[in-house]
Amino acid sequence: MAAKNQNIDNVPVLITPHPVNDLNDAQLREMAAAALPVIIDQLTNTGALAAETRIDFVHPAARENKHCIDANIVEPAK
Repeated sequence: MAAKNQNIDNVPVLITPHPVNDLNDAQLREMAAAALPVIIDQLTNTGALAAETRIDFVHPAARENKHCIDANIVEPAK
């Protein structure tokens, strides 16, 4: 609602895996590096942008198959 009131409700969204708070510094840098090209494209692209873009980063907990909380994983790995 706040975004709509400020006329920014159509700003493209970058979706990152959660939770972010349990990432260490190296993992957070890795996620930021994965997000950077998307952010640059969103800021410089003059064409149509996707409303939502998921970055290419798998949460370390999902890599270790501890739990599937990653926004980029649809179902748990088997």
